[in-house]
Amino acid sequence: MSLAELQKMLAEALVERDSIARAPAWTDRAARTLTGSTRMTPVEQLDVYREQFWWRHVACVAEDYPTLAALMGAEAFEALVTEYLEAHPPTDFLLRNLGARLADFVEARRPDDPLLADLARVEWAFIDAFDAADAPLLDPAAVAAIPEDAWPAARIVLQPSLQRLALGYPAHEMRTAFLQQQTLSRVQPAPTFLVVHRNARDLRLHQETMDDLAFAMLAHLAAGEPLGPAADALAAETGREQEVQARIGEWFTRWAALGWIARVLADSPM
Repeated sequence: MSLAELQKMLAEALVERDSIARAPAWTDRAARTLTGSTRMTPVEQLDVYREQFWWRHVACVAEDYPTLAALMGAEAFEALVTEYLEAHPPTDFLLRNLGARLADFVEARRPDDPLLADLARVEWAFIDAFDAADAPLLDPAAVAAIPEDAWPAARIVLQPSLQRLALGYPAHEMRTAFLQQQTLSRVQPAPTFLVVHRNARDLRLHQETMDDLAFAMLAHLAAGEPLGPAADALAAETGREQEVQARIGEWFTRWAALGWIARVLADSPM
């Protein structure tokens, strides 16, 4: 058997969910390829690797979703992750990416309990924020040098670590309680607008909630819209033009203080 054929057999064996130790087809394939030992037959040896594959991958997903695992219970969470990995087997060598699609999977599989999907989104947001690219801190001098009449056309560049979540539950409160070793209790449904980010100054992960208007403005800016058109679009969408105009300065100051803004791109009008 060539190396490529051996690798193919191992790949096929690893993704078998149930034991292959007594499967006739696998017994035959293993006997023609592996040597076995005094303690294990060839197929039993292969089954050990298959079992370890599943244990390791389920454990990796559990590490990224500890609050969800605690809420569901070990048995239910393992069953969910097993189904998830069967539907979305690993596609690269990075274990970090294993759980990237779990929130959508949970939403589809458990529509009866939307809190589970919201909690999964919160936990994955922290993974993405932690691993995001670096960007320089906002330069106050550069901001101060921008002419007043250039601000409407200015583009606000946000830090890459910013993760924006519109949730039906304040699921982040459950994650905080779990990490602080408090009693884990289900939260009640409530529209929640959450930002998770890695602070460029202390490199620690933070979370911040905001109201719907601020969150919508942040979405326009994240899409690359200039400040003036973004404010105009938000005012048209919400019918709250006066409030939008009154709060732009407040938002910019707050987001700059939190370290969310990396740069302001502005050209002086001709």
